[in-house]
Amino acid sequence: MSVLFKLMSKEHIKAVTDIERECFSHPWSENAFYDELENPMSLTVVALYTDDGVESVTGFVNVRIVNNEVYINNITVSEKFRRMGHAKGLLLYLEENVKNKNATFITLEVRESNSPAISLYKKLGYVTVGKRKRFYRDPTEDAVLMTKNLI
Repeated sequence: MSVLFKLMSKEHIKAVTDIERECFSHPWSENAFYDELENPMSLTVVALYTDDGVESVTGFVNVRIVNNEVYINNITVSEKFRRMGHAKGLLLYLEENVKNKNATFITLEVRESNSPAISLYKKLGYVTVGKRKRFYRDPTEDAVLMTKNLI
């Protein structure tokens, strides 16, 4: 059993879309992920779990890169693979990839109630820089804005 992190390809989109539906109240469509794959300002990293030669997508992180700034659109891991280091691996792999693109920082929003994610982000060096009131819907909730400097 092992986990590998790599850039998303077309073969991963169906699984990524399934995880998106599992984890978010307003999921992106399969077509949206195809568009992201074609967008030169976008990058999606997938976590691939291999057991007995069978590979499964367990999570992903999607970002937009504008000049040297990286904005995380969404990051998630399928429920049954949480607390196994997949999100941490996704973020670390992402960091290495965007450093090669001269990125200076990564920014994200996270639900205020998502304490496991906030804890992970803090352990990885993200700091709280603000709050976005009523940012999320279904349920309505504030977002904590966090940033990690890469230089």
